[in-house]
Amino acid sequence: MVLEGEGFRLRATGNEDSELKALMEDESILSNMSERRWYTEPMPSEMCFRLEVEGELIGEVSLKSIRWFNRKAEVSLFIVPKYQGKGFGKKALKLLMKHAFETFNLHRLEAEVFEYNTVSQKLLESLGFKLEGVSREARYYNGKYWGIFKYGILEDEFVKRENKEVDET
Repeated sequence: MVLEGEGFRLRATGNEDSELKALMEDESILSNMSERRWYTEPMPSEMCFRLEVEGELIGEVSLKSIRWFNRKAEVSLFIVPKYQGKGFGKKALKLLMKHAFETFNLHRLEAEVFEYNTVSQKLLESLGFKLEGVSREARYYNGKYWGIFKYGILEDEFVKRENKEVDET
């Protein structure tokens, strides 16, 4: 479809328009565009990060089920047993939370933890997550049904904790 104006033309196009894509690679144009234009594909629903120590892969920390309009995501973390209990998980998760709130402008982060994973429960609580609910007997593992604990933290709660930590140093 073509629409004619006074001295210009509007021509229908789509995401595959290579000339238009090339124009929008210009930082002076892109910096003023909606966040959706920063991605050549639809906004990602997940972002995973390798956790490395001295070049060795020891785990992953990620944002999953990202809902850009509602400004929320679920955090996920795993670390190989050899490196558990050394503080890497807490530091990595805290860095991801900071990035999620400050750079991605998220408002809320969520996490699900199995009832038997008390270490992860304590980790989330130490970072300011609050237990918001339990899905009873929602996980079958090792011959038994377990609950799934639902945690959440809001941006302002994270910021208050960060400011408090800075004030204490």
